Amino acid sequence: MKTIKLITTALLGFIINAASAGEYSLGTSYVSDYFEEGLRKAGESVQVSLSAEGTLAGLNYSAGAFTNKSINSGTDTYILNGGLSKSFADELVSAYVGLEHSEDVAGEAVQEVDLTLSLSTLLSPTVSVLRNLDESLYTYELSLSHSLDVKVASLDIMGSVGNVETSQNLDTDYYMVGAMLSRDISENASISVGLVRVDSESTEEEYVSSLGISTRF
Repeated sequence: MKTIKLITTALLGFIINAASAGEYSLGTSYVSDYFEEGLRKAGESVQVSLSAEGTLAGLNYSAGAFTNKSINSGTDTYILNGGLSKSFADELVSAYVGLEHSEDVAGEAVQEVDLTLSLSTLLSPTVSVLRNLDESLYTYELSLSHSLDVKVASLDIMGSVGNVETSQNLDTDYYMVGAMLSRDISENASISVGLVRVDSESTEEEYVSSLGISTRF
């Protein structure tokens, strides 16, 4: 418990420092269901996110806060995260290491370390490994994405496959594929609509729709 408090305090300090400089974004959205690492945690929900990012001493930093408020079923979730990233090989390869604190209203807090490698090539392949610090459980994910300019808006297509360990003796495979259409409504604000198909060994096939608005400042 003392270790968790120290990690959370350090993460809050990092977020506060990151918020003192850099660029910010604030967004809110409605989702028909809320999934995290292939596991359904809530039904219809309203989400709010705040993030900051910038550059310091040759490294890119990012920090954020996120909340998912359930409307009709499931649990509310609060997430704090922060990390550092750097690009190599003429920005062909990007590496990120970060820490995430996730807390469910009806459950206990979870601390995870996130290591992500990305390639700036066709389909932007990204591999992520997350480790639960409390129970030594791992999550592995491979994702692909591609952006298209359809004149009136931007279309982002994405897909991912992953495996999450839910206990020392049990793990679950999950798959997601979807698209998001976004359009600028002003110089610093945009709206988006999305549809994602989620399938995993722990739940039946689900289609998740979303509608959101975000602003940069």
